[in-house]
Amino acid sequence: MASLTQRLTRTLVARVLGDGLGADLAGRGATFLVEGLREARERPAHPLTGARLRPGEAYLVVARPKPSRLERRLAGRQRALASRDAELSRPTRGQRRAARRLARVQRRLDRSRPGGRRARRLLARESVAGERFDRAVAPTRRQREVRGQLVEVTDALEAARSASFERAQQARERSRRGRRRASRDRFYS
Repeated sequence: MASLTQRLTRTLVARVLGDGLGADLAGRGATFLVEGLREARERPAHPLTGARLRPGEAYLVVARPKPSRLERRLAGRQRALASRDAELSRPTRGQRRAARRLARVQRRLDRSRPGGRRARRLLARESVAGERFDRAVAPTRRQREVRGQLVEVTDALEAARSASFERAQQARERSRRGRRRASRDRFYS
């Protein structure tokens, strides 16, 4: 059964173009366009998440305002610094070599008899290998700089987002107060 819009569109096209295959195709095309416009205008609700609440529980939904130019710039800088930090944090060849040497000495130490001469010699080697490993994996100056910048940018981004959220809440409160006053004036006048 055709909807009212489809019937009206087909009737209008039939009157303008007459009967026949061309009119039928034009009517179907017009109906398709009208349905597409209606769907675009009347979008269905889009569920973000689902939650099961028990009696007495509350679910608060907070929608953030659109990010400002500063927030977008800081977020881009944060992503760039995070990827740079990940790139700098990948283990180098020297770090892998130091880790392998330390693991090899520790395996030998585990297999040796505790308190023996070989165990004492391996303990000394283990401490040297451990110090080398610690030096190898210590953050470089560049890593410390990038991490410091990342912390600064993250703090600035959080501050900008909270300021933006505060401004949006204040604007919302002002508009609510104005609406309340206007409705009160209408009611009492």
